[in-house]
Amino acid sequence: MGLDMKTKKKLTEETAKRYCRASKKEKTKIIDEFTATTGYNRKYAIHVLKNSAQIRITNFNNVRKESIHTVHRQRRKRVYVPFYGSSVRAEIIRLWRFSTYLCAKRLVPFIRDNIDYLTGIFNYSPELKSKLSRISSATTGRILKPEISRNLLRGISSTRPAKNLNALIPIRVFFDWDERKPGFFEIDTVANCGICTSGQYISTLTLTDVHSGWTENRALLNKAQRRVKEAVEDVRNCLPFAMKGIDSDNGSELKNTQLLGWCNEHAITFTRSRPYKKNDNCFVEQKNDSVVRRVVGYERFEGEETRFVMAELYESYNKLVNYFFPSMKILSKERVDAKVIKKYDKAKTPYTRLMECADLDESTKVELKRRKSSLDLRALLERTQELQKKLTAMAVPWR
Repeated sequence: MGLDMKTKKKLTEETAKRYCRASKKEKTKIIDEFTATTGYNRKYAIHVLKNSAQIRITNFNNVRKESIHTVHRQRRKRVYVPFYGSSVRAEIIRLWRFSTYLCAKRLVPFIRDNIDYLTGIFNYSPELKSKLSRISSATTGRILKPEISRNLLRGISSTRPAKNLNALIPIRVFFDWDERKPGFFEIDTVANCGICTSGQYISTLTLTDVHSGWTENRALLNKAQRRVKEAVEDVRNCLPFAMKGIDSDNGSELKNTQLLGWCNEHAITFTRSRPYKKNDNCFVEQKNDSVVRRVVGYERFEGEETRFVMAELYESYNKLVNYFFPSMKILSKERVDAKVIKKYDKAKTPYTRLMECADLDESTKVELKRRKSSLDLRALLERTQELQKKLTAMAVPWR
């Protein structure tokens, strides 16, 4: 095993002191020993030894004195010319806001997938377009870091366990379904209750396809079983592909006879997760933050008028999430001592994953293409931001 750099530097200093006073023959031996120990090239070793120490001569009271001093040369700092200048930085921040604050790993695929469309909107020069197309997510993250403010608010769980129907609804864990086939959804509710769960407040029903990440949100006036069933039925009717199964947690708003009867009627597999095992519904739990909280926040919302505005907001935002915003799927998770190492696939939109799926028939893919071609990215973003401001103004003050 070779010497580390710190040891080599110390050895060089000590050898250089001997090298200064040595004769020609002695210098040859010193160089042989030095190159054998450090592994340096002979010419480089001579250069290092000659420039690492020197003899200083001083005269005091007509007495000549010689002393050896180690030479510490300060290396010149490299001057880096930033490749991504202020124009690219400003545009990255602009696109971050334009995309409703996507994280860096999702923002970069979003820019690359829509660079021609964005160039038409913002009139990028060829040079700027090229730089935006090749910028990495790590560089984008460093640019956005000062702009990202931490949101200290956290949501409140309003799930209440239902112990009935356990024998009729089988348990499913996260690896039971074949993730290569679309149509199997995880389902969950999010309480838009602010900091208090008392009284009636609006809730969000979220359904996420395990294979593609296709996500549908619906605003509910409350978590009555009838409203949940009607929302799930509405999602099924609006989907461009068939719904084959749903998987819920053990909350009473989802695990009930109305939803079970509806699933049996339409030949849809209905399963549930294990109690207190949040990771069984990991795909939809992830969307509670990256989709629902990102667009409606943590405020409290009440009333039919507010629910109508939230429903409009979800209608436009669902299209952005499914057709334009890339998302990542976890491939593996490994614990090494106290550290958990997660590996994700390349960020893709749910639309792209469905188009690449071999189990999806061509007629469905044609319908997906037709739906996407009818959408305008800029119009959807402007509509989403407009409805976000309107919904925020309707939030109920905290009690």
